[in-house]
Amino acid sequence: MTYKEEVCIDAGSENCPCLLAESGDCITCSRLQGKDCCDCNWRGVCIYNEYIQNGKKINNRRESKKTRILKKIWYGEDLVVLVVEVSKGFALKASLPGSYVFLKRCHESDCYSVPISVMRAEPEKGQLHLAVKVVAGKTKALAEATDHIEIRGVYRNGLLGVSRLLTKQPQKVLCITKGVGFAPAANYNQWAFGKDTIDMIIDLDKINQELVNDYLVDYPVNSIRYTELTPDLVCPEEYDRVLILASDYFVESIAVPEKKRIVSNNFHMCCGEGICGACTMVDDQGKSHKMCKCQFYEF
Repeated sequence: MTYKEEVCIDAGSENCPCLLAESGDCITCSRLQGKDCCDCNWRGVCIYNEYIQNGKKINNRRESKKTRILKKIWYGEDLVVLVVEVSKGFALKASLPGSYVFLKRCHESDCYSVPISVMRAEPEKGQLHLAVKVVAGKTKALAEATDHIEIRGVYRNGLLGVSRLLTKQPQKVLCITKGVGFAPAANYNQWAFGKDTIDMIIDLDKINQELVNDYLVDYPVNSIRYTELTPDLVCPEEYDRVLILASDYFVESIAVPEKKRIVSNNFHMCCGEGICGACTMVDDQGKSHKMCKCQFYEF
């Protein structure tokens, strides 16, 4: 694999400087990496200056907060959508493509936190819709929650190459989804509704038609094709961007020009802050990257 320069998804945001500044592992700032000189390519407000002037404290640390479960909607025996109450500002941040949060049942330890992609954000109501596929202990605990749940976020790096979507210019976009990969596609479709022309290819494996209907009825796409995904899928050339929201097997096997592709971030997410190392990837040059924060434009 060949990688271009990495970019931290949180750089310059309200969550920067982050915990990595404290540990000397900032992805962007060479001074906060322990170097004596500044050789970063960051074009925003100086991260080192922000950290020093803030008394060497991080900004807006994301912490778990107790929130109310407004509704639980079951789609079959092992797929549930949790509609949770959040602040309007939180919901607005979560409306951006690639947003996800960590959920855990109240009073459980942090090891029970599960990263869940935002499927729908409703800032005017202060609500998030989160699809949970019940697989093992962590997700079973989420599904068993009744009145309240703990939420932490918002995190931004659910899609690799997401900046290609965050443009003001209208684009023609193809979304290829399998299973709960439909959730980030639905969130992007809502955000881009009225701007982009969106076609979808959907593999209903482990989800069902009812879920798709419920979350596209208010924001209809240009066209939908239901099919079983295969690695030899040929993407038409007329699209400006192609989202592949499926397992790494399909991300790596479906041929799409690099400049057009946006893919689901399938690295293991544990803390979301780059601290634990669960998401670390080592490239062909032997360099480590914290994939809960890193963005690349060639995979």
